[in-house]
Amino acid sequence: MEYNRSLNILCWNVRGLNDPDKWDLVYNKIEESACSIFYFQETKKESCDLAFLHKFAPKRFDCFEFCPSEGASGGIIVGWMSRMFTCVTIDIQIFAIRLEITSTHDHSSWHLITVYGPTREPDRTNFVAWLYSIDIAEDDLYLLLGTSISIDETQIETKLGVILITCLFSMISFISWG
Repeated sequence: MEYNRSLNILCWNVRGLNDPDKWDLVYNKIEESACSIFYFQETKKESCDLAFLHKFAPKRFDCFEFCPSEGASGGIIVGWMSRMFTCVTIDIQIFAIRLEITSTHDHSSWHLITVYGPTREPDRTNFVAWLYSIDIAEDDLYLLLGTSISIDETQIETKLGVILITCLFSMISFISWG
């Protein structure tokens, strides 16, 4: 199967979305990136709805998946535009969201795993076990986004065997493949 497409994904450790002063900054980064999908980690939010999403994201982002924070740390949100993608949630863990994403234009599908990698036990061990339990067919496309985690990344590359992008800092990553 030949893949010839490109898209922008904004991947960012936002270090909390509770401060209204941060919402304009996040909104502007989404616009600046021209992303089709955004993934924010460390939201520090225990709940999220569409009204809250639109405080920091343009209205065209009308779908999202959310993993709440536990206390004052963690939290993941992935947002996308329904006119471009349909997404099926495969799994949500305290450290990851796994989605199957399908293009509304050509019906091609791929998997997105967004990770806020745990560094403490037992969450770290549970994360590694969870990652290795994912059954990946040879022709599946996977994209793993997240923080640097305390395991050998070549093991993840071997396991996923397709695409590995790691956001190591609070920076924007633009992902494309062709």
